[in-house]
Amino acid sequence: MSRTVRETLAEAYDPDPRAMAIVAMGSSFLLVSLLSNPSSNPSYLFGLVVAVLSLVVSVVVLAVETRR
Repeated sequence: MSRTVRETLAEAYDPDPRAMAIVAMGSSFLLVSLLSNPSSNPSYLFGLVVAVLSLVVSVVVLAVETRR
């Protein structure tokens, strides 16, 4: 049972390094544009958190994929 679950998850997890590079470039552009005009608006803070998280996740996925 656990082997089947692991195999299914391994098939589902197939990140594309090119897509992660595009996400990293887009989120870094968004992060620079957000940091150039800081605000205390909740929407601004939400956008800032989302940009940082997407940048971190894309860099981690790229790092893991290059080690394979």
